[in-house]
Formats: sequence, C-alpha cells, structure tokens
Amino acid sequence: MGAEIEKIYLNDLEIRPCQACDGTPAPDFCFYRPCQACDGTPAPDFCFYKDGMETVYEVLKTADALVIGTPAYYDSISAQLKLVIDRSNCLTEMVTVTNGKVVFRPRIVKKKKGVFVWVADSSRNPQHALAMIKLWCKDANIQLTGSLIVTGADRREGARNREDLLCEAFDLGVSLAQ
Repeated sequence: MGAEIEKIYLNDLEIRPCQACDGTPAPDFCFYRPCQACDGTPAPDFCFYKDGMETVYEVLKTADALVIGTPAYYDSISAQLKLVIDRSNCLTEMVTVTNGKVVFRPRIVKKKKGVFVWVADSSRNPQHALAMIKLWCKDANIQLTGSLIVTGADRREGARNREDLLCEAFDLGVSLAQ
C-alpha cells in the first residue's frame, strides 16, 4: 500500500480574496450568485482570477484524497484556508429541482476522501472550524472521513511526543490510502 503525496502550502500561493464578481469583473455585476453568468449557468472556469487558486482547483479536480490542515485562529481556521474557502463559491452550481426548490450541486465531479487536522492551544474549541470545513467539503465533493483535533500545542511538550496522536494520524492516513 502506498500513495503519491503532494504538499501544498497555501501561504506560498498568491490567492486574491473573493470579490463576488460573478465571474466577470464588470462594474455592473450582480451579487445574486457569485461565479455564475447572469443567465444562471456556471462560468466555464471556476473563477475569473487566475492566481494561486488554479493550483487548488486542479488538486480538487484530480486528487483521490486530501489532508486539510490548519492552525486555530479565533477558534476557527487560518486566513489562508479561509481565502480558499471564500474562493470556492464557484465550486457549486445553483440548480432548481423538480419541486422548485433550489439546491447547490458540486461542479467537482470526482469524489474524494478527506481528513481535517486542526492544531490549537489548550483553550480553543474546534466546533466553528469543523462546521466550516464540513460545509466546504460538501461543496468540493470531499467525503470527510475523519479529523485529528490537536489541542495543547501551547504546552512545552505540545503534540510532538504524544504517541496517541501519532497513531491516530497514521490510522487516518491509512484510511485515506485504501
């Protein structure tokens, strides 16, 4: 058993914040649904801006599994990961189903597994971060199969020598590779 691994450090990518430009940076754009043309069909590309998100979009289209890791900031996620999530508005297509209800369908066809790793000090609660990641995973067609919540990173011993965390991380990795 083995897997090809590609690490992406979001801080190394230049990612512009979402401007809700509807896929066209014209002065008369609408805010009804970002990243869609005015007739309601999705833009052919994910986003008008061509920047570091192109790398993220490609990984989302092709990867079999993802490990999404972030330090805790205000009981949530890093600004870098928040940029990615904000720029992922275009990963779904707004569709009206037979009963007239509007639903959002993922534009990423390939389903993949995912694991979330969150590292925080002793005082933090992962609730907000987990809720945000679960919503994003749904839009990106990622089945979140597990999470590793690491608290106590502010302590001298931190997580570095905790055998239980290392075993849990290993098991999560094995589950992704299967």
